[in-house]
Amino acid sequence: MSKNICLVLSLFSFINLSANSFTEYKEHIAKDRVLLIFDKNVSVDRKAEIIQSSGLVTAFAHLPSPSLTICFTNNFDAAKKFFSSVSEVNFVSFFITDGNNHFAGVLNQFLVKLKDKNFEPLLKEKLKQQYLGEAIPDKYIPNLYKISISKFLVSNTVELCAEFLNEGWCDYATPNYLLNPLVSSDPLYNREWNINNTGSTLQGHGTVDADMDVDSAWTMTTGDPNIKVGVIDSGVDTLHEDLIQNILPGHDAISDSTDGYPTPAFPEDGHGTCCSGIIAAVKDNLKGCVGVAPSCKIIPVRSFYYMNIQGNILPYSTSDAFSNAIGWAWSDAGADILSNSWGLPPNLIGFLPGGTQPVTDAIVTAHTNGRGGKGIAMFFSSGNDNDSIGPIWPASLNETIAVNATNMCDKRKSPGDCSGENWGGDFAGNLDFSTPGVKITTTDMTGAYGFSSGLYTYTFNGTSAACPNAAAVGALLLSLQPTLRAEDVRNIISQSCDKVGYSYDSTFSNGTWCRELGYGRVNAYQALMRSLSYNGINEAKENTVLNIFPNPANGILNIYFGGKKSGLIKIYSIAGAELLKQELNEGVNVAGVSSLPSGVYLVRTDTESGIVTKKVTIIRQ
Repeated sequence: MSKNICLVLSLFSFINLSANSFTEYKEHIAKDRVLLIFDKNVSVDRKAEIIQSSGLVTAFAHLPSPSLTICFTNNFDAAKKFFSSVSEVNFVSFFITDGNNHFAGVLNQFLVKLKDKNFEPLLKEKLKQQYLGEAIPDKYIPNLYKISISKFLVSNTVELCAEFLNEGWCDYATPNYLLNPLVSSDPLYNREWNINNTGSTLQGHGTVDADMDVDSAWTMTTGDPNIKVGVIDSGVDTLHEDLIQNILPGHDAISDSTDGYPTPAFPEDGHGTCCSGIIAAVKDNLKGCVGVAPSCKIIPVRSFYYMNIQGNILPYSTSDAFSNAIGWAWSDAGADILSNSWGLPPNLIGFLPGGTQPVTDAIVTAHTNGRGGKGIAMFFSSGNDNDSIGPIWPASLNETIAVNATNMCDKRKSPGDCSGENWGGDFAGNLDFSTPGVKITTTDMTGAYGFSSGLYTYTFNGTSAACPNAAAVGALLLSLQPTLRAEDVRNIISQSCDKVGYSYDSTFSNGTWCRELGYGRVNAYQALMRSLSYNGINEAKENTVLNIFPNPANGILNIYFGGKKSGLIKIYSIAGAELLKQELNEGVNVAGVSSLPSGVYLVRTDTESGIVTKKVTIIRQ
């Protein structure tokens, strides 16, 4: 899965947080690596000299932010003891692992949240007593403080956090973890099956209409320039020819140096640019592709970067960086939607003492306070491990929207499916819905870096691709109905999904649901139509059924309608012009379409039960 890029960070499940995690973590310390933080004045050459002199390190890598070194060793205890004795090393630490190649490093920083601001003097006094650093208040989360540890005053941040937890005034305490995530595209419009699937060779011989009906949605809106989508990712090529018109000022949550632009060194650095193109590549500019919400704006927020570690190109970040990225996006930049193609594998989550509760706090705060109290709809990738235990964190949180990937045949992306790619989206659990996530045509990095040698890629994939597809539909909704709350966005999209591919044998608050796709495959047009009659009540109104066959059709359409008898069947062009109209009867209706040329049309049933619209393709033999 070279580009199955759901960013998988190794974090903690806060539902199962207990004091035991502060002792049991020792059973999960990785014995093949140590984490070093050198004095800031030590040169790169001197670092290498010290490491090589140990005779205990088989390989090492320097990370720029936070500035640290990862040393790989065959003798963990001896290596830790050696580096602890070196005067130029300020901190020696360890990694926690789940045994499945997921790791989280324990840094020389920790985060403490007070139960009340009035306890701040007690926090400062405790820090003074232990000769610890200054408590820096978080800008976005009330009563949260970050503390950096001076040289060797503390040898183990986990144990320090356990001590703080014993204080009655402390809500939680957690190390700031180094996160090692696993992360795995107008002239190109005829390739964009997520927008309009014709089943063509260029689109992978998929199923006609196995798309999100975006072209139909555009008859209502292509987006509002006032609607801003924050892309929390590797950064965005802000000068890309097909994005520059829709790019707003960005932010670097890692080192505060790039204003949201990537630090290009590897193909994977194009990840955020690919996600952004899916959302808002410019329409009708005679360049490249077009996004799902091409008139909306992108806020690039760099929240992770890539490094080559032992021949593997891996992304790195910290829990603090993700918390900052989310906080800045909603509070400072005023984002309306957040697209997050990253997440955390569940196996390692339970092993991290204290976890990364600040990230959860940042998500909850954005969901509650964003957009003047209406909340931010935050879309997250469900994961790419073909796992049936449900979406990874934070897609699994109640405040987020979990998005799985479909293939061009309207099925869950799974190994051995029609796409020919050997990976699968994580499903079941509290999955919300699904969108196209394989062989997506989108923008890529300008220049030497990115997934392709040109400005565009045709094969962006993973639930990382599905997430921005869904986020862009959320942006279209707010463009049409800007007063919607975050939960309204979730409800409307869920209630208007197409029930494709599987048996929807469960019923929840937003209608029928299946474990593979959630409420179904997203339909942008139906979501916009649903928003026109949405009353804010979290319930699906599925009192009509509309089936059309065959589809594609030639001279005759069979239309099955179950519901109220009185009403009309109307056929429209994709531009909205009414072409045919006839009375609607319960049961099978036959519509003659022999006068219509080959193309895509909208079939609409209009009754007292409501309006239902579906897309049909007519092909002349």
